[in-house]
Parts: sequence; C-alpha cells; structure tokens
Amino acid sequence: MNQLKTTPLNAWHKAHGGRMVEFLGWEMPVQYQGILAEHQATRNQAGLFDVSHMGELLLTGPDALDNLQRLLPNDLAKLQIGQVQYSPLLKPDGTVVDDLSCYRLGPEEYLLCVNAGNKDKDYEWIKTHLQGNVTFVDQSPATGQIAIQGPLAEKILSQVVNTNLERISYWWFHKTQWQGIELLIARMGYTGEAGFEIFLPWDKTQQLWEALLTEGAPQGLVPCGLGCRDTLRLEVCFPLYGHELNEVNSVLGANLGRFLKLEKPHDFIGKQALQAAKQSGNYPRLVYLVLQEKGVPRDHFKVFSQSGAEVGEVTSGSHSPSLGQGIAIAYVDARHAQDELLMIEIRNKKIPAKRIKPPFWQIRK
Repeated sequence: MNQLKTTPLNAWHKAHGGRMVEFLGWEMPVQYQGILAEHQATRNQAGLFDVSHMGELLLTGPDALDNLQRLLPNDLAKLQIGQVQYSPLLKPDGTVVDDLSCYRLGPEEYLLCVNAGNKDKDYEWIKTHLQGNVTFVDQSPATGQIAIQGPLAEKILSQVVNTNLERISYWWFHKTQWQGIELLIARMGYTGEAGFEIFLPWDKTQQLWEALLTEGAPQGLVPCGLGCRDTLRLEVCFPLYGHELNEVNSVLGANLGRFLKLEKPHDFIGKQALQAAKQSGNYPRLVYLVLQEKGVPRDHFKVFSQSGAEVGEVTSGSHSPSLGQGIAIAYVDARHAQDELLMIEIRNKKIPAKRIKPPFWQIRK
C-alpha cells in the first residue's frame, strides 16, 4: 500500500482534533467540530481550509501563451497580469482531463492550479503536448495553499497581512510580503462566499495558518475539513472533478459554456468534438434537483422520468444545511433536461425532485 501524502499542516490537524481520512492519495481532515457547524460558520462568519494538496504547475517562456491557447478551450489572449481564469482541460473527444485556474504572473509566466488527484496526470498530459520555447515545472512540492472563506474573511485576512484587500477584484490576485514571506493572495473560492486563496512557501504555511486562527477565532473563524467544503460547493453548484466533470461525459453538458470559446482562432484540443456534439445536441446535461420529500440523495443514485423511465444518474448529492432539504446534481438524457420534475431513487423509493435554476443557495429561506 502506498503511503499517503501529507500537507504541511498534517501534524497541526491531528493535534487539534481533525478527523483524518484518505482523499485522493492524501491524508486530509474531513471535519473538526462537525460538518454542519463548519458549514454554518463559513456561511455566517468564516472558515479556514487547508488546500495545500492542490497542484501548482508553472509555464514560462515566449511560447507559454500559445501552448495554453492550444491546451485550453477558454481564451487566455485577454488575460492580464494579476488576473485568474478558469478553464477545463480537454481530451480530443471533448471530455475532461481536469479543470483548473490559470494565474498570469508575468508577460510570459502562467501558473496552473490543478486538482490534487489529477496533478501527476495533468503534468504528463501538458508536458506531452508542449511545443516551442516553453519551460514547464511542477512547483507543488514547494507550495502551500490556504483558503479563507466567509462574510468575515476579508476583514480577518486584512488584519493579519496588513494589506488593502479591497483593491483585489474577484478572480484577480495580488502579491505581498508578510513577515518576510511572499504571499500570492487571490480573491476567489470554492464555497460561493467572499474569500481568498493564498499561495505561500510550503514550510511557512503553518505560520500563516496559526496567525489567521489567532486573529480570527474571536470573530468566529474555524478550521474546516473536506466535509463542509463539499456541501458548500454543492449548494452553489460548482462542479467537482470525478463527479460533474470526467473523461466520460462531454464538457458541453456541464453548463460551462462561458468557458468554452469555440470562436477563438486557436485550434484547441477538443474543439472539433465540441463543435460536432453541439451540432448534434446528443449529449447528457447536468440538472439541479431539490427533493420534494424527506431523503438524502447520494452519488450514483438513479434518476427517472415521471413516466418511470431511467434517464440519468446523480453526480453529487447531499442534505443541504442551508436549505434543510436534499439536493442533487445529476446527468440526464438531453430529452429530459428540461423536465420540471424528475424522480430520484432512494432506498428503492422514487422521490420527486424539482428542477431549479442554479445555484441552490439562492432559494434558501
């Protein structure tokens, strides 16, 4: 059995009551005081997340941009220094290798933040497709990452790093120094709340983590695990690789159309497949469902039409702490993607589920 990878905060998590689990080859905390409490703290005050397991891949050189334009379906031509852009990374058939965030660090310098479980796969995929004058380096072993999310996130972080965070717009970043440590602070996050993701040297991660908790705990900041990270992202309908995104379904069905620039001049990987699929319309679509009765939908539960025909499968499902109802994201056949009511099979019972316009968070009471 392979030894699990650990983040620079591993010992801290264990010393402070983190319940540790295996996650994509990493040992990570799933919760501390409980998923519900951590979820509500992030929605109402602030939550602190260890995301040092994420991968950081650096492309530099005169041909860095041209390579990214071929590798990614989004259009990086207008990406400014200090700006971040989201994009899937596609296979030729239009399915998803991974999804990532691209940070433009300089005129010829781009940082890709990729999913932890896909980092090695992504590195090999990108390396295989590089052309021209470009240098490609895996910076993950030297890079720690912390996310602070919630209504009080900006206030708490600004008190610690003594930086005016108001100047950082959503999906932009700023570099600063804190106690002699270089930080890259980006205004973004996976919870739907106001928040920031901070990159810093691996061996300095605990120093900032503890400083944030010391400052923020009296204001309601709590350390959070993977459990509430998933319920928070599900409530705002953000896709998760291995669930909504995978190497089976076309990315066209994942409601990421604004990140797929079919009109850009570069012939990016997957472009022809997307054009063909778009013309045919024959691909499963993601729908967003709220249970109309008690029950908790889970991944891979079957979805049926009102007539009883099996039409799809749940990709992510849970009880929503904010809504107090069961919620689910599911892939369904194209012909049923506009059905107002579908059925999710839970413990051999088909429970009605209403289709809503995302996100779930907007229909909270």
